[in-house]
Order: sequence, then structure tokens, then C-alpha cells
Amino acid sequence: MKDSNKKILLKEFNLKIDNKTAEKLDLWKDFFLKYNSSTNLMSKNDSELLFEKHVFDCLAIYKWDKFSKIKSLLDVGTGGGFPSVILAVVNPELKVIANDSRIKKINFIKEIKDKLNLKNLEISYSRIEEEQNFEVDLITSRAVGRMIDVWELSKKHLKQGGYFIIYKAKKAEEEIEEFKKKYKNFNFEIIKYNLPLKEIYERNLIILH
Repeated sequence: MKDSNKKILLKEFNLKIDNKTAEKLDLWKDFFLKYNSSTNLMSKNDSELLFEKHVFDCLAIYKWDKFSKIKSLLDVGTGGGFPSVILAVVNPELKVIANDSRIKKINFIKEIKDKLNLKNLEISYSRIEEEQNFEVDLITSRAVGRMIDVWELSKKHLKQGGYFIIYKAKKAEEEIEEFKKKYKNFNFEIIKYNLPLKEIYERNLIILH
């Protein structure tokens, strides 16, 4: 990992990346790009900005002050491992479950788990509503769908008192209002941040509790 990227993470999230973690992230990046060249995990344009658009975005969860207390996490519709694999690499004490129903995504997750020896990463190949109850502290979802839909499919996996976080680029307030029309007794928090790009690219973490 570039020193400039380490500095960005330290400045933005107070997240210090040690040499061992940086080496793992470099191995992950090399393998991801090689795999993506033959199996389309993301568009070529996005892969050229892997840190700025994806790694940084996944790690924005460190802006949430309660994340350090989370012991178990289920990532619904993990795709190419965002944020599941990135969070498993950076936080080896965190139990991470990567869920997806698409076999080409899961095959990549299996290979990167073995390649990086991610003992804290578990894999769920299924539709999340059909899976066993995982009883996690936190459910995350990024680039999957509407908040209310993801919540209704995955809520059974959340411990009592647990949290649900969805990453959104736009319409965060609209999705919250849609949710409130059906579910009344929830607290919401929105954390706004910008990706480290030349143009302004605002993102949101919607936290539901």
C-alpha cells in the first residue's frame, strides 16, 4: 500500500495500517486485479481506482465510533468482498461472514480467503433469507439495493441490540423516510464523507439501530 494512502486512512479515519496489514492488502490487490481481468468482478474503470473508490469506501465504517466494539459482522451481497474482505484483512480479531448468492463472486472470496489465510472470514453461499441465523452484532451492505429490502431479508441474523449499516451514494434521506413509513421504532444516523478523488464524490453510511 502506498504511503500516501496510509496517510489518507490515518487522517480520515484515525486508522493506522501496519506493515503486515499493508502487505496483505497489496497481495489482495494484485490477486483481485488478476482475477478481475478474466472474471468480471467490477468494471475496468473502477478497478483503476481500487483504493479511492472501494478500499477507502469500505474503511469509512471506521468513522462510526461504535465500530471498535463490534465482534461479529455479516456482509450481505458482498460481491467482490466489499467490505467483507477488506474489513477482515484490516481487523483480524473481527469475525466476518461474507454472503452472496452468485457463484463467481463466492469463488473469488474462497480463493482470496485461502491465499491470505483469513481465518476470521467465513463464507455464506446462499440467498440471505434462506440462510441459518448467524446472530451477529452488525449487518453491512454495500451496492446491493434499497435499505428496506436488504433489512427485511437479513434482519433475522441480527442480535438483539445489534446494528445495520448500508453504504449509499445518493438518496440516503429518501431511503430513511421510506423505511420510517413502515417501521416506527428505530434510530438513524447518517455519516457523510467524500471519496479521495479530484471530483466531489459524496458517500453516506446509514446506521440503523
